Amino acid sequence: MDELIEKIKEEIGTSIDYYKNTDPIAHEGEILGLQESLDIIHDQYVISNIYTGEN
Repeated sequence: MDELIEKIKEEIGTSIDYYKNTDPIAHEGEILGLQESLDIIHDQYVISNIYTGEN
């Protein structure tokens, strides 16, 4: 999961930094969208572990 988070930061870091410096509202939206996406990925990860019996 940590590797995935680092990859996401690499891929969208430029976009987030741009909005941080130019448009605080858009930056907040980007951060909220990213958090929601990570929450969904985490939930799917937990669900898949439940069904496969992995921890």
